[in-house]
Amino acid sequence: MKTGEMGERDFLAKISSFVNRPRGAMLGFNDDASDIPISGKTNLVVNVDTFVRKTDWLSGMTPAQVGRKTAVMALSDLAAKGAKPLATMLSLCVPEDYDVEDASEIVRGFSQYGLKSSIPYLGGDIGMCDDVVLTGVAIGTASPERIVSRTGARGGDIVAVTGDFGLTSVAFEILINGLEASSGLHKDVLAAAYRPEIHIDFVSSLMNTGAVTASMDSSDGLGITLHTLAKQSGCGFIIDELPVAPGVEEFCRVNKLDKLKTVMQGGEEFLLVLTIPPKEFDNAQDIARKKKIGLRKIGLATAGNQVVWKTKEGLRNIPFAGYDNFKKWD
Repeated sequence: MKTGEMGERDFLAKISSFVNRPRGAMLGFNDDASDIPISGKTNLVVNVDTFVRKTDWLSGMTPAQVGRKTAVMALSDLAAKGAKPLATMLSLCVPEDYDVEDASEIVRGFSQYGLKSSIPYLGGDIGMCDDVVLTGVAIGTASPERIVSRTGARGGDIVAVTGDFGLTSVAFEILINGLEASSGLHKDVLAAAYRPEIHIDFVSSLMNTGAVTASMDSSDGLGITLHTLAKQSGCGFIIDELPVAPGVEEFCRVNKLDKLKTVMQGGEEFLLVLTIPPKEFDNAQDIARKKKIGLRKIGLATAGNQVVWKTKEGLRNIPFAGYDNFKKWD
């Protein structure tokens, strides 16, 4: 069997027995990042993410934006775990005839994204290959009891997100499939695809007051994120409000696209998906307002195992589908 036939998640399950979990680690192999205890009060939290030109470089992206996005990819998973980022590193592999200025711009974009949050870029590695392959590493720390995994959601928890979805799906439809959008929506979707933002210290602030039970970033798509959180927490989710970005619903209607699929299967949003105890939701919203984050309730965790969207016509299953690194979109 080939990797493209098996898919990313089945391959990860296949190699899981090769992974060793350090004593005292709070995060498993199937979480966003990994942690290593370095003292009784501190765990080192590390994440690695790769950007490949052939599959990830969208038409119109500048080299600096590519570097910036690689930094976002690496730091996003640390943010979802509530870790404090300390530094980043980058492996840069390019063809031998690659333009020097473009390579320098990639590194500049990667470095500057971290610096705006006082996260230094330490260097890394360079190599030669047939494509542009960037591997970002983010390093941080957290108290072990304040690391937020994917396993803590419980029935009755509120499901919340830190933004609206669907913009990156529309961007892919425009850039890859040639569809058209209004000038305002076109501008918004390109900004979402080229310059994603993350909320680096939001989860850690929530954890300081006990206002979060599970957290994950949505880079593989909201649908996959919800299914993953539900499965690893042993619960289900009923989504009663789709977090649709302005203009996306009209775009779907005009182009005869499935709104649920557009919202759930885009990926690359890097928004946070959180579960919050009901009694702590007002507190979480207060923290979000102070940080100018649009925290939005979209549903509830249930005692069952279904992940569904509650519509006027009844419950509709949310498919476990989105981006797969071995298959692209499945």
